[in-house]
Amino acid sequence: MNNKYQTSLVITTINKPNNVINKYLDLSKKNNVRYILIGDKKSPHYSKKYPFFDIKKQKEFNFSICNFLPYNSYSRKNIGYLIAMKNNSKIIVETDDDNYPKNNFFKNLKIKKILKELSGPKWINILDVFKKNNQLIWPRGFPLNLINHQKKIKVEKKEIFSPIQQRMCDGNPDVDAVYRLTNKFKNHTFKNDNFALSIKSICPFNSQNTVWHEIAFPLMYLPSYCTMRSTDIWRGFIAIKILENYNWNLTFLNSTVVQKRNVHNLMDDFIQEIPVYKNTTNFCKALNELKLSGKYEDILVNMYKCYKMLVNEKILNKKELPLLKRWLIDINKIYPNLKKI
Repeated sequence: MNNKYQTSLVITTINKPNNVINKYLDLSKKNNVRYILIGDKKSPHYSKKYPFFDIKKQKEFNFSICNFLPYNSYSRKNIGYLIAMKNNSKIIVETDDDNYPKNNFFKNLKIKKILKELSGPKWINILDVFKKNNQLIWPRGFPLNLINHQKKIKVEKKEIFSPIQQRMCDGNPDVDAVYRLTNKFKNHTFKNDNFALSIKSICPFNSQNTVWHEIAFPLMYLPSYCTMRSTDIWRGFIAIKILENYNWNLTFLNSTVVQKRNVHNLMDDFIQEIPVYKNTTNFCKALNELKLSGKYEDILVNMYKCYKMLVNEKILNKKELPLLKRWLIDINKIYPNLKKI
C-alpha cells in the first residue's frame, strides 16, 4: 500500500462524473489526498483517471463485510471507509457527489482546536445557532417536537478534542423532508463560525460533509437494514454516545461546500425519514441508559453493545448485528490492538 496519503476522501456515487466529482479530483491532487469513489450496481463506467472502485474492485480487498452489504445501497460507502483505513489514513473526509467543494475543503482538519463550546439544553439545534436570519430551520434527525422549544445556550471558549467534525453546507443543507415540504427553497448561507457541542448535549449529524480522525474510525459504520434517510442519523447518535463515554466532543464547523442537491422525490424522502421522526427520542434515551467501558481498547465492544441493545429494544433490525460483526472483524484486522467482541 502507498502510505504517503495521510488524508482520504470517500464518496459513493451512482452518477456519471460531474463537475463536483471532477472538482474533488483536482483538489485531492493539489492537497495530496487519497480520493476514493465507491460505485454500486447502478453506477456507470468510469475512465482510469478516476480512483473509482466498482463492485469487482471492492471484492478484491477481501473485506469480510463486502459480499454481505446490500447492493444499490448507500451503506456500500462502508467499503470506502475500510479502503482508506487499510491504506493507513489518519483522517477520512466524507461527502456526497452533489456537494461542490469550496477552496477551504481540506483546511482546518486538526483534532484539537480552540472553539466555542455550546452547553445547557440536552438538545441543541445547531442550524439555529449557525443561521443568519430568523427563519426556523433544523437538521435532519432533530426531534420535531423540540424545534420550537429551544432553551438558552451557554457558550464557553476552550480547547476541544474532537475526532468527529461536522462541517456546514451552504446552499441546500441537510434538513429533513418536513422542512422541505413546508418551506420554499432558499439559498442558505451560514455563519463563518466554529462550535463544539458539550458532551452532555445532543444534535444529530450526518454524512454530508464530515471529518473523522483515526481514533473514531470504528464508529463510521453505516447500518444497512434501515432506510437510506436514517442510516447516517442512527450512526451519528451511536457515535455521540461513545464520544460522551470517552469525553470527546462533537464539533460543527463553518461551511466548506455548497450543495446543489441531486433530484429527490420529497414524499419518498419523507417516508424514509418516518423511522427517525418516530424513534429518535427513544433511540437516544435507550443509549443514554447504557453503561459502557471507559477503556479505548474496548471501543468495538462498546459499539456492539449499543447495537445489540437497540436490536433488543426493536429499534434496529436484528439483521444488523451479523453485518456489524463483519465490520468489526474487518476493523480488528486493520487495528489488532482493539479488543475483539
